[in-house]
Amino acid sequence: MNIRNGDAYNRLLETLWRRELTEAEAAELRELVAAHPNMAEDLDLETRLTAALNQLPDKPVAPNFTARVLAAVERKPAQTTARLTELFLALRRLGWLPNTALAILALALALLGLHQYRVATRARIAQSVAVMAKVGQLPGPDVLIDYDTIRRLGQLPPPDTELLTLLK
Repeated sequence: MNIRNGDAYNRLLETLWRRELTEAEAAELRELVAAHPNMAEDLDLETRLTAALNQLPDKPVAPNFTARVLAAVERKPAQTTARLTELFLALRRLGWLPNTALAILALALALLGLHQYRVATRARIAQSVAVMAKVGQLPGPDVLIDYDTIRRLGQLPPPDTELLTLLK
């Protein structure tokens, strides 16, 4: 199955999930399944699952659903901020020695990360220099003498309309 057929198949499946297929869509789906028999089992499963889900009754939504969702959204950032405040207060209660040790650890990790970055950058530069060293001598500017002629080789002359009319 190529990507174009897969896109059409997925589009038709999504349509099947939402509503009944029209005759043209059903014919297109049958054509795709006929061209790719490995889709038949998947299509059968999708069809049966969609039919089973369509038979389920709709559950009514609570009248205050929107208000509850919006209240939960407003409450979420406050909880996150409260947790950060609790963390900072707990760090303050520890005293200066653990806080200093934590700061030194953070600084050491930052310096280690910087060192690793520099080592990786230097290795990448050394590898590119080694590749350039293997290239050898680059051609000089005399190569560009015939540049205009070479550039014009790619341009085609306009079509000869008289010749084309005679050939018809």
